Amino acid sequence: SAPVGGSTTAVGPPNEAMPDLPANPSSSVSSGLVAAQRLADSGSSQLAENVTRALVVGGLGLAYIATSTALIAYNKYLINLDRFPFSVPLVLIHAVFCSCLSSVLFLVKPSLFPSLTDPENKVDVDRGLIFKGALPIALLFSGQLVLSNTAYLHSSVAFLQMMKEANLALVYTFSLAAALERFNWRSAWLLVAVLAATTMTIHGELHFSSTGFMFQGTSQLFESTKIVLQAMLLSSHGRKLDALAYVLLVMPLCAIILSAMLLVLVYVWPNMHLMTPTMADLITWWPHLLVNAVVAFALNVVVALFVKHSSAVSFILAGILKDAMIVLSGVMFLSEVISIMQGVGFALQLAFILVYTLVKTFPDKFERGIVPGLIAVLLGEAYAPKLLPALPAPAPGKDYGALEAATSALKGGEKGRSSDAAY
Repeated sequence: SAPVGGSTTAVGPPNEAMPDLPANPSSSVSSGLVAAQRLADSGSSQLAENVTRALVVGGLGLAYIATSTALIAYNKYLINLDRFPFSVPLVLIHAVFCSCLSSVLFLVKPSLFPSLTDPENKVDVDRGLIFKGALPIALLFSGQLVLSNTAYLHSSVAFLQMMKEANLALVYTFSLAAALERFNWRSAWLLVAVLAATTMTIHGELHFSSTGFMFQGTSQLFESTKIVLQAMLLSSHGRKLDALAYVLLVMPLCAIILSAMLLVLVYVWPNMHLMTPTMADLITWWPHLLVNAVVAFALNVVVALFVKHSSAVSFILAGILKDAMIVLSGVMFLSEVISIMQGVGFALQLAFILVYTLVKTFPDKFERGIVPGLIAVLLGEAYAPKLLPALPAPAPGKDYGALEAATSALKGGEKGRSSDAAY
């Protein structure tokens, strides 16, 4: 029987201790429920944040593709003998409009110009930057824009866009010549493949124009030289400009250069390929010219925001899709015709360019080869095959021939994406 006094004897093995019990079981349960609720709230908050970010990046990506395609299609529509076939005045209007609006935007929202306002990334705008960096680039940029828009008089949007895909090879070659790039067999073979696919698109052109080909080819030489010059004059001295800062500094200089060019064409050297408008032409087409300039500036803003919020892979894939949409818009909306050979060649161009830009952007992912690298970048390291032997890491060096081809020489920050993609 139990002893008097209320004390009980433990039942069980002689030396076994009783487990510790909480002083207040209901309090422990409440604490657990609160912790679980906080964890659930944290998970929900993180999920909502991820969904919001994905929607923002997706929306900016679509806006980037749409505005890029719209600007090129609109330029092609205007640059027509029956409409406004005047490339120099058209580009001049773009330069003036973008210069004015970017200045207003800088006053209203300076945070969109981190290269000029962020203390950590601020670039000193001095005489050396203007005359030794921005001015030579503006000269090449002006020539590039005039020549590429003049080419629309002679060739289709689809054909010209296919030619532009060869810029990677030109930039790589010029970078090697300027000692900005180390030769790499993998990059070389990928670029040879790009050139072979480009040859297919040129050979398959149904309405080939040697004049359009020459204008576009010369424009690409200007553009590739400009990209390498950016690397030499800006990036090599630690002066990296974000997209809108680039517009703010370079476009006013382009406007001055194009104004001088227009005066020469009007009063000194009239040219049948670089025609100039009458006042009647400007009055007739000013609504279209205004809308066209708005689209050009909107593209610069979208590029700046997309660069800020997206990852490198997102920007690369959006760029590939943008190129495809430009060709598709020419076929669907401008009644352009491409041959089967051109279609196959263009698909190969995009595939090889995608691989090339990913290899240049994520070299460590491709040490085991192209296929494992693609899986690692696009799907994640967990899916990458581990059976292939690792290749020696490439020698360190500067890379300005890949994604940097319109990227790191201009942009401010770590992602390496296009800053003057507006044209």
